[in-house]
Amino acid sequence: MKLLLNTESLVPPLTGIGNYTFNLLEQLLAQEVGVIECFHGARFSSAESALAQCLAATSLYVKPAAEQVKLTGRQALEAHVRSILKRWTFTYHAREALLNARRYSRAGERRQYIYHEPNFILKPHVGPCVATIHDLSFLHFPQFHPRKRVEWLTSKLPQTLKRADMLITDSDVIRDELVGDFGVSCDRVKTVYLGASQAYRPQTSDETCVALQRYGLQHGRYVLFVGTLEPRKGVGSLIEAWCRLPRAVREEYPLVLAGAPGWHNQDLGDRIKALELSHGLRQLSFVPGADLPALYAGASVFAYPSLYEGFGLPVLEAMQCGVPVICTAGTSMAEFTQGSAWLVEAGNIEQLSAQLNDLLGDPAGRSALADAGLKRAAEFSWGRCAEETLGVYREIG
Repeated sequence: MKLLLNTESLVPPLTGIGNYTFNLLEQLLAQEVGVIECFHGARFSSAESALAQCLAATSLYVKPAAEQVKLTGRQALEAHVRSILKRWTFTYHAREALLNARRYSRAGERRQYIYHEPNFILKPHVGPCVATIHDLSFLHFPQFHPRKRVEWLTSKLPQTLKRADMLITDSDVIRDELVGDFGVSCDRVKTVYLGASQAYRPQTSDETCVALQRYGLQHGRYVLFVGTLEPRKGVGSLIEAWCRLPRAVREEYPLVLAGAPGWHNQDLGDRIKALELSHGLRQLSFVPGADLPALYAGASVFAYPSLYEGFGLPVLEAMQCGVPVICTAGTSMAEFTQGSAWLVEAGNIEQLSAQLNDLLGDPAGRSALADAGLKRAAEFSWGRCAEETLGVYREIG
C-alpha cells in the first residue's frame, strides 16, 4: 500500500488536528503498512522525517510572550500589512492555488497513492482520496471562528464531499450530519473514534508532585478544564458555575484553565483576569505536552461543558487518567462516554454548578465515576484508530 498524508498541521503547539495527524501517522508507521509519504506545502518527505521534524520543533517551542515588543516605523507598517493580508480571504486562496499548482506538477509520480487529508479539505490528487471531517462547528457556530476560515471551509467543503472516495468522521454525531444535511451516502462515511496517548494514566500524588509544583497546584485539589479558551467550549458557563459554589468549596478547589486563547474571546479573557484577582481562578495558558498527563491526573474533577465537539479528546484523556468527568449531553462526548461521565445540558449553569458541588463533596462518588471512566477509556486507542483507518484505505484501494 502507498499512502500520501498532508502534515501541515504538525506545527507546534499542536492543535487537535495536529495531534490526530501525529498519532495516526505514528501508528501507521508502527503497523508497517507500506510506503507513507507526507507533504507540507509543496515539500514532500518521508513519514519518519515528518514526525522527527515535528518532535524537534515541539522541543524548541517557546510560549509567546504575553507582551510583545512595540514596533515602530517601517517594522510597524510591515507588521500591519501582514496582519491585513492574513485576514484577507483572497490571500489564502492565492497561496493555496500556488501550492496546489506546484504539487500537481508532480501528481503523476503519486497517482497510485491513496491520499488522506486529515484536515477537512482535499488538495488536488489524481488517485483515490480520503478526507477526515472532524466537525461542522464552522457552520453551526461561525461566530466563534475567524471569518477567513469559515469562508474557506464553507466554499470548499461541498467539493471535498463530492470528490472523496471515502470520508472519515470522529463520531456518529458528525457522520449523521454529513448524511442528513449534505446528502452524503451512508456507505461513503465511516466513524473512526480517536484515542489517547498511553502517557495519560492515573498517577499518585508523588508522581504528579514535580509537575504540579511548577504551577502551584495540589494533587486532588482543583477543578480542571483543558482546551481552547473560547465561547464554543463553554468556558464562560464553567466559570459562572464554579463562581456559584460556596466560597469554602471554591477556596479548596480552585478552577484551573489550561489552554491557549481562542477566537472571539476578549470578554471571556477580561472575565478570567478579574476572577484571578477576586476569586483565585487560575489560568495557565499554554502547558507543555509533557506536563499535561500530570495536570489531568492531579485534578479532582475535569469539567468540559463544550457546546459542540467532533469528538472531545480532552474528555477521553481525563478519563484515561482516572479523573471523574462532567461533559455535555447530546454531543459526541455523550456518545462515546456512554454513561461513564456526568452529563450537563448545554449552557445550563445552575445544573453544572450543582454537579460540581455534588462531586466535590462526595469522594466515593468521584471514585466510582473515575473507575467507570477508566473502564470505558480502555476501549479506545490510537492503535485502534489506525487499524480502522487502514480498513477505509483498503476499501478504496
